[in-house]
Amino acid sequence: MSNNDNHSNGNQHYEQAQQPFQGEQRSTNKPKFPWFKTMVVALIAGIIGALIVLGVGKFMEHTVLDDDGASVKETSNSTNGGNTLDGKSEKYDSVNQMINDVSPAIVGVINMQKAQNLDALLKGKSSKSQEAGVGSGVIYQKNNGSAYIVTNNHVIDGASEIKVQLHNSKQVEAKLIGKDALTDMAVLKIDDTKGTKAIEFANSSKVKTGDSVFAMGNPLGLEFANSVTSGIISASERTIDTQTTAGANKVNVLQTDAAINPGNSGGALVDINGNLVGINSMKIANEQVEGIGFAIPSNEVKVTIKELVKHGKVERPSIGIGLLNLSEIPDEYKAQLDTKRKEGVYIAKVDENNGLKEGDIITAIDDNKVKEDTDLRNYLYQQKKPGDTVKLTLERKGKVQTVKVDLKEQKSASTQSSNEDSEDSSESANPFN
Repeated sequence: MSNNDNHSNGNQHYEQAQQPFQGEQRSTNKPKFPWFKTMVVALIAGIIGALIVLGVGKFMEHTVLDDDGASVKETSNSTNGGNTLDGKSEKYDSVNQMINDVSPAIVGVINMQKAQNLDALLKGKSSKSQEAGVGSGVIYQKNNGSAYIVTNNHVIDGASEIKVQLHNSKQVEAKLIGKDALTDMAVLKIDDTKGTKAIEFANSSKVKTGDSVFAMGNPLGLEFANSVTSGIISASERTIDTQTTAGANKVNVLQTDAAINPGNSGGALVDINGNLVGINSMKIANEQVEGIGFAIPSNEVKVTIKELVKHGKVERPSIGIGLLNLSEIPDEYKAQLDTKRKEGVYIAKVDENNGLKEGDIITAIDDNKVKEDTDLRNYLYQQKKPGDTVKLTLERKGKVQTVKVDLKEQKSASTQSSNEDSEDSSESANPFN
């Protein structure tokens, strides 16, 4: 039977249901029992009317035909709207409800820098600060009338002044509490907190591939402030190489296909409960690549926040040497090193008398293999602190040796804002003690 046949049979069935009543109207013969037919007509009319009044269609599935004549079920549209979460969220009935609740915790971060011209330089003056870039930030705590914001270091790097735009579009001055280039994290403080709220943190160690997430921030600047994109966790465990102003580093990240664009940096990646899963930080920017973005996991954000609030920087241990990856040394120079190794870290400079010598090649730290400088740094930064001792396995003039080294605090310029008071350096802004 053809599809058209199926369709005509359906119509015919509908028409047949109406025939007794229509037949009576067309009939010109005098009925033998008019009272009987009258009762039948009245009964059928009553049934049809009752069906209409009671709205039986609300309780029955309505079957229609698609373009190919195939039968499909048509369901009524939800009157609630907002992309319902179908009970998946512990706190919200819809995505729209969640977004509206979390949005006051998301802010815009404006990097203001003093633009200088030749005339100003000659006069020893600089012009007023101008907007040099815009990113995003997340309010993670409100305390004693102030709010503390976490964002990316690269969002505020080089700023002479920092402004924050709240969810209600109001702009306020912000103070820099601390920043760290290697983790790409920074903490700000604002005193005007009306209409804001603090976000809650999720346990990023429990995040699984496939979990729904939402990126909240200001893609391409304040023109698109308060934007939201959605996606999933594409991978819950990724370690990627990054280049920062403090050097190369390996970072642990969450991968997501939620759209992350310039301006989203420092913004929130939240789950269906509106809790912070990570801080959006970077993406693979390539014409052939789509939907590969990365966020710093919330558990690592907590650790860095604690250090930045307490010290204004992240205190890290140092061996006191200058390094070169053996793999990066040109072959013509490598022939002079008296080694056949292709992996390891070459000591190009020794800052302190710690038992190491220029020309040594580090191959392991505390029996953990070292292929390149990031292996060495990651172990030091994650496992050790200033004052600890490490055992270095190295090759010196073709012979393997071990040397124990006492770790010093890494020397770095102070990242504390010059106008910060003592409260800003305390632990009062840190809820993760």
